[in-house]
Amino acid sequence: MKTESINHLAAMLRTQIDSMRRTGKPQQGQGNTLKKEPVQARNRQSTAKQDVASLIMQRAAEIASDDVHRRRKTFRVFLESVLLGELGEGLVADPRFFRMVDDIQHQMEADGELAPVIAQAVDLLLAPGK
Repeated sequence: MKTESINHLAAMLRTQIDSMRRTGKPQQGQGNTLKKEPVQARNRQSTAKQDVASLIMQRAAEIASDDVHRRRKTFRVFLESVLLGELGEGLVADPRFFRMVDDIQHQMEADGELAPVIAQAVDLLLAPGK
């Protein structure tokens, strides 16, 4: 399912964010591990992730199909949504957050190893249907 793939990509990004919080730099090759949490907590998180994925797909669908920057804008929607989910929705009112997103997006797009992951995320978000 498309939403599950988007959630998987978002989980990869969250893993990198968590790693950077702990060490100050991204870690390579760290997989997703389920923490031992109560089932109810995992279910709430799963519902929240589903809502975020739906919101990302909705926002991406609103980008004009003839926009020459559509793919880049679509990835930005994805990136903003994941970062706001991880760092707090309150940052949406902070102009520094959007400068930070600019910097992160630029660095990610400049990294040749991330190009296929970014392309995959954008392809999933722009694919018709579920």
